[in-house]
Amino acid sequence: MLVCLACYEDRVAALLENATELRFFRAADGQPLRAELHSAAPLPPPGQDNGLADLIRLLKASGAGVLLCGGLTCCAQQTLLGSGVQVEPWIGGAADEVALAWLSGRIQTMKMPGCTGCGRALRWRRRGLGVKHKERRPMLEGIIAVTSEGPGLNDRVDPRFGRAAGFVVVDLATRATSYIDNGGSQALAQGAGIQAAENVAKAGAGVVLSGFVGPKAFQALAAAGIKVIQNVEDMTVAQAVEKFRRGELAVADAPNAPAGGHPGGGHRGGGRA
Repeated sequence: MLVCLACYEDRVAALLENATELRFFRAADGQPLRAELHSAAPLPPPGQDNGLADLIRLLKASGAGVLLCGGLTCCAQQTLLGSGVQVEPWIGGAADEVALAWLSGRIQTMKMPGCTGCGRALRWRRRGLGVKHKERRPMLEGIIAVTSEGPGLNDRVDPRFGRAAGFVVVDLATRATSYIDNGGSQALAQGAGIQAAENVAKAGAGVVLSGFVGPKAFQALAAAGIKVIQNVEDMTVAQAVEKFRRGELAVADAPNAPAGGHPGGGHRGGGRA
């Protein structure tokens, strides 16, 4: 069986529509795993109307039996299924690791944080994330990521998401912290928000706290099941975490920045969200 992964660089793309190439792995029925890269096929630029039709054409031409991908709309999934393509959505991770998981029967371990059917999603819902303000209660468990100008709790919240200096990741239960340097995303000419969303999802965060989040980054985070809290700025990371812990911050249902950057056009010397 030929297995296809919809990838962005070396990882499964957070959103199917943002995949830039298809990678194919060979699975030998009834035999041990052979995670050999078979070939890679470029995809049309994201957002083209014929993108899904081209994807189906490429899958059919390759003879792939299954497509592993990140988030996708119900309409896209139904179209793929209707064309005879077996789809395993809401998958995240490095391409070779995902292929190994699929071919060894462990693909459920590669499900995106917070996706439907995932235990983490149920836990976050039970803790009150996404409910209306008057119903919110203190958050005592879970992992959150805060855009930050530096690696510590006393650093300021970076109002940008995609081009933030980095992310302070906090485990609310243990109060342990770690830091994700976002320098790689800052260097990208485009797609910084999507790459940043991939980094946050890989860290296991269920919620992101930031100032301004653009539409593509918001969509990528939503596809990964990650809640977004916006308009968090002019405070330290520690203050933002404490506000979240007390249930004082509302989960957003739409992005608050235009495509390509935050409304202010820059922060402390420039940059885009």
